Amino acid sequence: MTAITQPPAPTTTEKMRGLPWSLAANAANSVFAQFTFFGSVFVLFLSELSISNTQIGFLLSLFPFMGLVALFIAPTVARFGYKRTYITFWGLRKLVTALLLLVPWVLSQFGQEAALLFITVVTAGFGLCRAVAETGYYPWIQEFVPASIRGKYSANNNVISSVASMGAVAVASYVLGLSLGLNRFTLLFAVGVAFGLVSVWMFSRVPGGAAIKDSSAGSGSYRDLWSAAKDRNLLLYLAGIALLTYGSGPLYSFMPIFMKNQIGLTESGVVSLQTAALVGGLVSAFLLGWSADRYGSMPVMVSGVAMKILLPFGWLLMPRNSEASLYVALIIAFVQGVAGIAWAVGSGRLLFVTVVPSERKSEYMAVYYAAVGIIGGSSQLIGGSLLDIFAGIQGQFMFITIDPFTPLMIAGVILPLLSMLIFRRVRADSPVSVGEFAGMFVQGNPVFALERMVRYYHARDERSAVVLTEKMGQAKSPLTVDELVEALDDPRFNVRLEAIISIARMKPHPRLTEALVNVLHGTELALSAMAGWALGRMGDEAAIPQLREGLDSSYRSIRGQCARALGTLGDQEVIPLLHQRLQTETDKGLRMAYAAALGNLHATEAIDTLFNLLGQTENEGARLEVSLSLARMIGEEHHFIRLLRQTRSDTGTAVARELTQLRNRLSRSVSQQTRSTLSGCADAFAKDALNDGVSTLIQMIRALPPSAYYDDLSLKLLHRCADGMETYKTERMEYLILALHVLHTGVRG
Repeated sequence: MTAITQPPAPTTTEKMRGLPWSLAANAANSVFAQFTFFGSVFVLFLSELSISNTQIGFLLSLFPFMGLVALFIAPTVARFGYKRTYITFWGLRKLVTALLLLVPWVLSQFGQEAALLFITVVTAGFGLCRAVAETGYYPWIQEFVPASIRGKYSANNNVISSVASMGAVAVASYVLGLSLGLNRFTLLFAVGVAFGLVSVWMFSRVPGGAAIKDSSAGSGSYRDLWSAAKDRNLLLYLAGIALLTYGSGPLYSFMPIFMKNQIGLTESGVVSLQTAALVGGLVSAFLLGWSADRYGSMPVMVSGVAMKILLPFGWLLMPRNSEASLYVALIIAFVQGVAGIAWAVGSGRLLFVTVVPSERKSEYMAVYYAAVGIIGGSSQLIGGSLLDIFAGIQGQFMFITIDPFTPLMIAGVILPLLSMLIFRRVRADSPVSVGEFAGMFVQGNPVFALERMVRYYHARDERSAVVLTEKMGQAKSPLTVDELVEALDDPRFNVRLEAIISIARMKPHPRLTEALVNVLHGTELALSAMAGWALGRMGDEAAIPQLREGLDSSYRSIRGQCARALGTLGDQEVIPLLHQRLQTETDKGLRMAYAAALGNLHATEAIDTLFNLLGQTENEGARLEVSLSLARMIGEEHHFIRLLRQTRSDTGTAVARELTQLRNRLSRSVSQQTRSTLSGCADAFAKDALNDGVSTLIQMIRALPPSAYYDDLSLKLLHRCADGMETYKTERMEYLILALHVLHTGVRG
């Protein structure tokens, strides 16, 4: 490989200082582009001269075809200097563009054929200067834009350039509406050249792009080009671009003619579509740039391709020669703008971050630029030729109008679909898949989440940060994952604590689980126990191994929360260990935690142990929790809770109503004696004779025949409840409530 001496790169401070100049330069260049070769103005100018679609396609193909020179000049450009090459030829192309001002004179003096030849020469000269300049620009921009903010830079660049382009399009739309003939176009060309020259001066203020000293023969660089051209990842990337370009490039280039001739829009209306597209790009640029930096280039890029696939359907189905045509076209153009920005931000970032190695940027970018030139140029030629070939097509298929653009529409769907399959094989720059990325914007409340994220970074004090951290959790959107993880490292304790609580509200996510596990095994004990609870609350079974480790922590609070979390997560394998520890543990808090976990796990083998714990527990709240654990063994937890609430306000009435309902359910399946016993028991409770009612209920439970109305599990629970009621009567109401719950839930059929 060629031995080269790399010049010292600009410092990050120098790069950041130069970025505003590059943004301003791109904005000025956007005005130049809209007024000259790259907006609807140029295509409408050619159409005004009655140039055929094939000829227009040929002229448009000259721009990308000139990119082939990159293969031959890349080593020279590297030695001459990327920045120097770009500034020189970027300025020359503005002067070449100024020659378009002479087209009306050439047309009047020498005729249309001479004018077409003159435009061809000017276009070729412009394309050549552009190709040489951009051969230097791509390696240069990879140098002066820090990789960590490339997505943000792209977003800012698109926003600023879009605003400038919108102003330019508005002016162009107004000027084209004037009755000035070809002078409408030459006026715009002149103003565009002026803005282009200002752009060149601004770019001169951007650092980097110094010449590379090559210590070997020039032929070595061409060997490097061949080596780059064989890179599988680059070839896959270019193959995807080829399919997408052949599918959408010609369609987009000739869209002004489609809108004018087929849809029936005026020239001013056609130009206004660019404004809608620019607005679409403007409103989505920041979000897409942020997304690319945060979640990777691939999801953003493929999302753009997916939106591009939908566009032809809109164009095929839109109304024609109608008052609504313009409004529908504006909506589609808006979506086109969003799709274009998503594609530009994602593909550009992927190119610079993953596809092109920074140490070999010269040869890789030369191959890329040349390949894109061939692809883009041939696509324009094919597109223009197809339009002329199918010029006579017209008809109707169901509700779809068939015209010369219909074959391009079909290609605009099929080829981008194939490109998505190719792009899936390109090496990505993040583990986030396209499906995961799309899911982030449909899960939870993404708008609420984004708004809270912005406010979170501007929180002025701890209270505000805590509130906003809470609200990010309430959004339940994966978009807030990074912020919640970051909040766990906040120096303010209450923010860290709130972050754990907020994460517990989220759906399972690998990064959140990993972050909570780190807190669980950390040294901040007050938060470690909370992290154990949050892991159970979030419901990610991937945390089970770490929670099992937490059972052996030297701190009881952590052991207790880990046990509860394992119960919540349904870890059946831990039942024997928890049961054994419940039998031997002396700490009351841990015994309650083990009991709660065993109840959640429906560990029926622990029923006797839980009843023993219930009898030994003095605290009423703790007894209710143990009772709930026993109630969970048979299911319908909500019924137990409802019954508990009712008995707190009016015990006798609530129990009487429950027994009456039970008697009605069993009326056809139990003996008359059992029904009478139930009625007598209900009457006793209705009269607030609680002790008499309990005694009658105990007698009924003892009299229940095995397996007649209740299975063995239910009978075991009922008899243990009867034992408790005999001992404590109405002193401990949890036995009565649990018995009623089992009678209601466990009854057969």
